[in-house]
Amino acid sequence: MTKSLSFKKTSLALAVALSLPVISAQAAESYKAQDVVVTASRVEQQLADVNMSVSVITSEEIEKNSGAKTIADLLESTVPGVRVTNDGGQGLDRVSIRGEGTFRTVVMIDGQRMSEQKSMSGVPLLIDPSQVERIEVIRGPASVLYGSDAIGGAINIITKKGGKKPFEASVSAGFDSSSNGKSASASIFGTHNGWNYRIGASTINNDDLDTPVGELNHTASNTKAADLFLSYDIDPNKTIGFSFNHFDLDYEGTDISTVAPNEFWVEVPKWQRTKGAIFGEFKNLSEQLVRLRLDAYYERNHKEMVNHVFQDIPAMNVSVLSDNSADNVTNTTSFSAQADWQLGDNHYLITGYEFSNDDLDASSISQGHKPKMVSFRPPIMTTIPTFKDQDFNGSQTRHAVFATMESSLLTDFIFNYGVRYTWVQSDMDVRTNRVLNNDRFKVGKEKYDSSDGKAVFNLGATWKATENLSLRANWAQGYRYPLLQELYVDTAMGNMDGGIQLANENLKPETSDNFEIGARYGNGVLTLDATVFYTNADDYITAIDINDRDSQMQNVAKAETLGFELDAGINIGNFEPYTTLTLLRREYQENGIKTTKSGTPKVTARYGVRYQREYDGAFFRTDLFAISQSATESHNMSVDEPTITSYGGATTFNLTGGVSFGPENAYSLDAGFYNITDKKYQNNGSTYEAGRHFAVKLNAKF
Repeated sequence: MTKSLSFKKTSLALAVALSLPVISAQAAESYKAQDVVVTASRVEQQLADVNMSVSVITSEEIEKNSGAKTIADLLESTVPGVRVTNDGGQGLDRVSIRGEGTFRTVVMIDGQRMSEQKSMSGVPLLIDPSQVERIEVIRGPASVLYGSDAIGGAINIITKKGGKKPFEASVSAGFDSSSNGKSASASIFGTHNGWNYRIGASTINNDDLDTPVGELNHTASNTKAADLFLSYDIDPNKTIGFSFNHFDLDYEGTDISTVAPNEFWVEVPKWQRTKGAIFGEFKNLSEQLVRLRLDAYYERNHKEMVNHVFQDIPAMNVSVLSDNSADNVTNTTSFSAQADWQLGDNHYLITGYEFSNDDLDASSISQGHKPKMVSFRPPIMTTIPTFKDQDFNGSQTRHAVFATMESSLLTDFIFNYGVRYTWVQSDMDVRTNRVLNNDRFKVGKEKYDSSDGKAVFNLGATWKATENLSLRANWAQGYRYPLLQELYVDTAMGNMDGGIQLANENLKPETSDNFEIGARYGNGVLTLDATVFYTNADDYITAIDINDRDSQMQNVAKAETLGFELDAGINIGNFEPYTTLTLLRREYQENGIKTTKSGTPKVTARYGVRYQREYDGAFFRTDLFAISQSATESHNMSVDEPTITSYGGATTFNLTGGVSFGPENAYSLDAGFYNITDKKYQNNGSTYEAGRHFAVKLNAKF
């Protein structure tokens, strides 16, 4: 028996063995389905009644998790079906759900989506954990509710607002030995005479990551963040407010697959996200109109990026350093209106309109420096440097209308059905300023534009079988409209062979159909959420080789995914055995070639036992757990001779503990020991993960 096969069987057996008799302490914290209220369906609703697969991470979990440098760290270790791509460093994380790429996850802050129009990796999670009240994750298509990109799912990050007293304050500090990382945050907040406010600031500094193979160069990151919130309750049914948040990232990333003499790294000296928003919420305006919500915001994303590629070219007896740089600014303006209607006793209708406009102002330079001769070969020839300088100015405007209905037609049955129509207009001016030794580009200006519309539907039912058990079934469509970069922007970023990835103005939206059945059970002791799903996605946009070096974006890929997700746990006195488990089979097809080697683990699981106890006014807790993933294989079909890249499976063992003490447990100290056996492994193939390390975090409220 191979080690890989042995690991698969062992990890699966461990996870299933733990899941059968019980199954998450996190579930007990995150959702007792009868008690927790979520907004995943665009309205406050008990989790047991939500006809989607939803996971919730609370502020208490965020505060007590000593090892979470970012929101993505917390998501990947606690939510089934979630994987994180870190772009080879720390601090710049993107999320994929149910095997779908990171472009197919909607990321929202307080229900307002983040945009990214010039990217090869999708929307990152640019927010500090100290700003977050809770996180809701919808697993599976949510395009009817949240629009384009929600093929894999949606993440709604809900920020902290006011307090319970006129004046409150909090501070936190942390240390992570894996990167000599230091974090600190502070905030003041409160409520008084209808006014609610919060002011906060935070910082995180990480050196290069320490792994079982040594310190990885070009993996450091630094972040700074600030947030402001102010609202006024006109009366119990009317609230208006304003929010502001800023996030500043300085980041480096690398790729360990590019070993000497080839080198590859990325520097992002500036990625700033600044957002201001206003809102108004008005309830019980009439017998039928029970809620009206208005939101408007402006967000500016400014990114500076340099991609370094160093190559040894034996056929030419030279070594070449290529620098591809970009300076991008995306300004997003958005407005949305949502009206909730109570139509009789049995029908609840949500209607809405959304408008958004992304203005992209970008410049890029691709430059091949004069090569130096390789010392151990006789110099045969010298090449002339290549240079290309371009400016891009474009926009993408979206208008969407949606309606979703919840009907209680029978005593214990709730039916959900909805539709969204989205119209998109895109345009781009491309000016090529200077070109040297590259006949693929000509100096001059080109203008492009396109438009398209798309309707998507969903239909589902929930059966409250008993007081503690609800069953659900759901069909939902998803779609993703092409980015401005995919439509109009040719780029050399990320290409290590000097090639160009060409845009394609004729791209059409990606589409998907998702079918799932699930069950939630919670009686205060046992909690369980299990889902079986099938997704059929078509017209994926991917880069296809068109010659020896260049590729072009085309709608030529599709995928079928079958999966099972489980999140469950049980309280046995002071002990809480738990597990989260994901089983996934994904068949990917590109350009007529089918493969199940999609780079996604077939088995991922977290399983362990928590212990908690109150003693002499203090609350003590420990968590002994393991995280497992099966071996993966990735079939690269973008080259002339398809290749298979393999990554071994891994299990890491971890131990965390903490104590809360003082008045109302206002103070807490949490520490963790992670990857205790110093396991060498990779999550997404770009870099090794941290080796054996510890982290500590202190929180205090006043």
